Amino acid sequence: MRRFFDAVAAGKWVTLVVSCLLLFLVSASWAISTPLGASPDEPAHIIKAASVARGQFIGEITEAPAVTRVQVPSGLAAASKWPCFAFDGAKEADCIPEVKNGTDLVGATTSAGLYNPTYYAIVGLPSLLTDDTSRAVMLMRLAGGLVASFFLAITFCAMVRLGNPLWTGLGFVAALTPMVFFLNGAVNPNALEIATGAALLASLLVVVTGRSSHDRWWLGAVAISGFLLAQARGLSPLWMALIAVAVLTFTPWGRLAVLLKRFDVWATVLILAAGVAVSGMWILLTGTLGSMGVFPGAGEVGRYEAFVEMLVGRSFDPGLVGVFGWLDTLAPSFNYVLWSFMALGLVVGALTVARGRALAGVIVCLAGLMLVPPIVQAASVETSGYIWQGRYALVAFVVVMLIAGVAIGADPRMAAATTGLRQSTRFVGIVGGLVVIGQVFALITTIKRYSVGTDTSWLDALQQAPLWVPPGGTVIWLVVAGMGMTGIIVLWAWAFRGSAVGDRRVNRSVPLESSVNAGAVVS
Repeated sequence: MRRFFDAVAAGKWVTLVVSCLLLFLVSASWAISTPLGASPDEPAHIIKAASVARGQFIGEITEAPAVTRVQVPSGLAAASKWPCFAFDGAKEADCIPEVKNGTDLVGATTSAGLYNPTYYAIVGLPSLLTDDTSRAVMLMRLAGGLVASFFLAITFCAMVRLGNPLWTGLGFVAALTPMVFFLNGAVNPNALEIATGAALLASLLVVVTGRSSHDRWWLGAVAISGFLLAQARGLSPLWMALIAVAVLTFTPWGRLAVLLKRFDVWATVLILAAGVAVSGMWILLTGTLGSMGVFPGAGEVGRYEAFVEMLVGRSFDPGLVGVFGWLDTLAPSFNYVLWSFMALGLVVGALTVARGRALAGVIVCLAGLMLVPPIVQAASVETSGYIWQGRYALVAFVVVMLIAGVAIGADPRMAAATTGLRQSTRFVGIVGGLVVIGQVFALITTIKRYSVGTDTSWLDALQQAPLWVPPGGTVIWLVVAGMGMTGIIVLWAWAFRGSAVGDRRVNRSVPLESSVNAGAVVS
């Protein structure tokens, strides 16, 4: 068993398998505990995925912006009728009309009709495997959750290699807000964007810092995560550009010159360029970014006003941590406090201890998180109104948390400051325990919302029979989510333990100057 955990802590292939399984357990808990259609625009995404899986990448254009008409099984075509509780937190999920099965193809409209079909092809395939409508939706959710968990597992494998795991691991768990798992458990392309963005950044950092002797494996991770990121959503190429600029800023010119002499590096660059080119062509041909619909503020708010409002009043959207359902269920206050402390601590810590290129990389990512939403919203507010939601910038938040953890963990002074194994392990245990509690608390709060409504107190909720329960009951999915998140914390703790023991052995035989120089590549 010890060898197994040592292999996991070392970031080997078994780390990928184990961490993917654990992350999938949390994602699957959200997928099964969420009523049908109970995430933003999920019915539209379900219909789009089912149509793409049946060969209809766009469908018939209608007069409504971005809305197309497609042919899907009659059971799935009724998806728009499921969220009878949307935008009303006091309304329980027992109002969902009877979900009927049907294989005959009928017409249905979807507001996601013009979106890039790549994500939908992945999650839509399971809908071909069953005639049961509810089962088809669950399989689609689980497929999306598995893919997202895989790329987040790649991220974890990279992070344990990128400096002191005490800090890189903290960056990883801070990036995993409850909103990330909520989206993983829904049919929503945000999940693919967040997971592939995280994997792209972390894998690139492994390559440019030379932290692995298996560069080609990591270049493969860069290629596939970058290609899929470019296809995830209309703004994904913009986030991809932010990651590229941050990594280039992070990389010493000497190391970059060495990498650019390699054929496999150029092959990876060409794959990434192809991904962006395909995405760009789709956006231009379909006009996706210009067909977003009309929302409050359209024609009434100017660009400057929208920019200032987004920058000052909406910079820290609660959707980064958790706004569930159809924007009608806030995460517990505990979650906002916990993730705010972790995020603020990482950012301040990185800005304090990072130097040179590492500091510049953190600043680039932080500027992207703060400025991209106001700029994008200001550009579209006159025709579309206020359309921006916190989850749209969640990929940028994740990137900030990851690069801040790497910047702190790579600093040799911070490595020397965390040689107290017992105290640091206690830190991991305390923070990890709070994270597990936060994840489970967010899930049970959301289940309560659909079972008895947000207007029912916790005491009354415990005393009355729920009007809706997830398949299998509530307790089992809380346990599964808790086990999955606890497993991730254990892997984090073991990775730090292995690193700390290894550093002690090295420090006994290697002069201090050598250990400091080990971090020079990213300082």
